[in-house]
Amino acid sequence: MSKKNVSRRDFMKKTAGATAAVTAATQTAKADVVKNIFPSTVLGANEKIITGHIGMGGMGKRDLQLALKTKQIQPIMTCDLFSRHANQGADMTEGLGGYARPAVTDNFVEVIENKDIDAVVIVTPDHWHTIPTIMACEAGKDVWTEKPLTTTMAEGQPIINAVRENKTVFQCGNFQRSGEHFQQVVQMVQEGYIGKVARVETYFHDKKPRILKPYKPSGAPPFWDHYLGWTKKVPYDTNRWIYNFRWFLDYSGGKMTDWGAHLIDIALWAMGEDNAPREVTAFSDNFIVDDGRTTPDTLDVLYKFDDYILSFSNRVFNGVVSPNEHGIHFHGEKGSIYCDRKGFKVTQNNSDIKELEVKDVTEGTMNDAHWANWIDCIKTRKDPICFVESAFNTAKVCHMGTSAYVAGGRLGWDDEKLLFTGTDTPAVEKANKWAHRSYQNGYSLEKGKYLPSSWS
Repeated sequence: MSKKNVSRRDFMKKTAGATAAVTAATQTAKADVVKNIFPSTVLGANEKIITGHIGMGGMGKRDLQLALKTKQIQPIMTCDLFSRHANQGADMTEGLGGYARPAVTDNFVEVIENKDIDAVVIVTPDHWHTIPTIMACEAGKDVWTEKPLTTTMAEGQPIINAVRENKTVFQCGNFQRSGEHFQQVVQMVQEGYIGKVARVETYFHDKKPRILKPYKPSGAPPFWDHYLGWTKKVPYDTNRWIYNFRWFLDYSGGKMTDWGAHLIDIALWAMGEDNAPREVTAFSDNFIVDDGRTTPDTLDVLYKFDDYILSFSNRVFNGVVSPNEHGIHFHGEKGSIYCDRKGFKVTQNNSDIKELEVKDVTEGTMNDAHWANWIDCIKTRKDPICFVESAFNTAKVCHMGTSAYVAGGRLGWDDEKLLFTGTDTPAVEKANKWAHRSYQNGYSLEKGKYLPSSWS
């Protein structure tokens, strides 16, 4: 890695700092979790953070709602290629927030260039996370970007550089990190409560698939080329945007990068974020769903680390699983910990460890804490709980899984070079080509040349 790149030592320091914060937090009452992780300062405590919001679909409006709930954020611009969504965001700001109606635009550059905006919230489809994030950092804004941070391996370091060079307070939307019960699980695993952990399972299983509607060719909206951005040109298809972009590999990675980014994030945090996978393999296919999607309906990914094995499993057609459709299992020599968004349970295995259980956690408490953490850090200029290197580390492991099911085979991994290795040459070449696929259509990761000359 070049000297410009963040070093593994720097990454380990940040991870260690976050872990120490978790240890302190788990010894306090729930109401004090965020305050104890990142204490706020009196300076600027009553000042509103002026925001612009890029991407106002379902998740964009949810994040806007959470931002307004803080009473410390005032949105003055909402942006979406789909004008109805941008206007819905402006309506919410006026109605729920009681603020003046924000300006509405379909051009994210206008948000970034607005000198009155302190921070930008980016909640676009995955393939549109990177360029707005980098440009916002370079414009001196603080940034919230939804997970997964990137769509390719190549996008990670440019984002990290932009955040660090511009001293951006960056938060990624992996909000489970701000859940006290997840922090307690991380602490228990790291402190050896269930002994040495050699197996971690993560999974998400849908109750039923979202079947895509048969595509009927029609006239493309004027923003279609902008939506496709740097990805390959394809005819207009309503299945490829709004929520369903997730099921097309050009823009996302299916449940691997959707829910996998949440679950694997906690697994990596608990097991040590400086500990990179050495190998990955995946088995997947569309056995049930035949609707044109390019992500699988059945998926199992296995990662081999130096001292444990991690897996992610997904089926989109059957959510029958106990106790919940999603979860994380840590299996240690003294017992196991199961956790999900509702709580956790410790079960002993021929040992004298105390069996513990936390339940009935509400998801909103985690979201509220995550937004409060970002706001606090904007005021103190500290790193939030999901800082940029950590966010890319999680995205990277998810992309390894995606690349493995695109390429097939058993793949080795060089974490310094971010490249696949191994003796299965065709699979290695295919995986690396996919993981590092190039920007097209005049878009670029080169500084100052992000957008095509035709952009308007």
